[in-house]
Amino acid sequence: MSQAQQIKISDKIQGVIEKDFDNKVIGRRELTLKLYHIGTGTPSRNEIKKAISELLNTKEDLIVVRKVFTSYGAGISNARVHVYTNKETLEKYEPKHLLTRGTSTKKEGEQGG
Repeated sequence: MSQAQQIKISDKIQGVIEKDFDNKVIGRRELTLKLYHIGTGTPSRNEIKKAISELLNTKEDLIVVRKVFTSYGAGISNARVHVYTNKETLEKYEPKHLLTRGTSTKKEGEQGG
């Protein structure tokens, strides 16, 4: 069995790629990460995207962080990430709300609080 690939999110946040599945039918890589952030907050989706982008040498706009789950009181999170080969496939399979999550764009008529 091969050793899990290490990933560095920031100075205080490290991670391990537990599963790396190449879904050739859809045209994406499906990653399951375990993130260790003892003493700090859960890493943001943008931090995770940036780290995955640097590790896999791909564009950040082809990466979708599907889910980040942290148990209460634990400094360990699990994340599911999809890495696509092209923008068309990404827009076809991913829900619209996940594509805009974490961006600062506002819908028409929406007010800031």
